[in-house]
Amino acid sequence: MVFEFGALLRVYRTHWGLTQKEMAELLCISQPVYSRIEAGKKPLSLRALQRVADRSGLSIQTLIFAHLLLDEHLESLKGQRADPATKALLQIADAFRQRYPSQLRDAAALGLLFESASD
Repeated sequence: MVFEFGALLRVYRTHWGLTQKEMAELLCISQPVYSRIEAGKKPLSLRALQRVADRSGLSIQTLIFAHLLLDEHLESLKGQRADPATKALLQIADAFRQRYPSQLRDAAALGLLFESASD
């Protein structure tokens, strides 16, 4: 399974208040390449994901988990038959959503990132 981290990068870039050009510079890639990654048209290299982890002070595992907690992924899971891992993921997402404003898009993913950064 290949993860397209574009949606997570967009959420995180917005949280940091960076432009696409600034985020591309952080990842040591060109802005057009970054734009394609953010649009989900190009996968993110492990090296670039490590740069995001280093910048944020989070582990790659935390970033991957936050990626799974994005609203778009959680919505796609709700209609499927839930195995124990899916049930656990949805319960964790619900716990984060309860601690953050309901109108906050991607509240579960941001909650994980915020709380992991403060540890």
